[in-house]
Amino acid sequence: MSLHIRRAVESDLPLLAQMNKRLIEDQGSRNPMSVEQLQNRMSQWLNGDWTIEFLEDDVIVGYVVYQIRRDEFFPDKTEVYVRQFYVERDQRGRGLGSAGFKLLRATRFPAGSRLTLDVLATNPKGYNFWRRAGFQPYYTVLDLQN
Repeated sequence: MSLHIRRAVESDLPLLAQMNKRLIEDQGSRNPMSVEQLQNRMSQWLNGDWTIEFLEDDVIVGYVVYQIRRDEFFPDKTEVYVRQFYVERDQRGRGLGSAGFKLLRATRFPAGSRLTLDVLATNPKGYNFWRRAGFQPYYTVLDLQN
């Protein structure tokens, strides 16, 4: 395995949108966006203050969307918010997600920064993945349809 990270570019947007749609399906999200809408959102992120990168072995195995920002409570410290992290279905179970996240931490995320992310309650596999990576629950958001 020779995993590396590559920054996404405009020509990657159709692939990113398709992968994002699979992520939405896999995590049980109620997000109703179409692939076209997802592509438009990815374009806004790519041209905004989000970083979008691919995890590549011999092929693209996944992607990550993250933002480096100031910590809300400690403005002199850095927080990395991971908005999306996805490994293709046929690439799972090979340790690529864990290796990719370790590589991101070592090469992209500032040392000493606080790392945060959200996991949907409908995604127990994702929850277990992040727990194994060392993340601990911090808060729970509850939802009620009225």
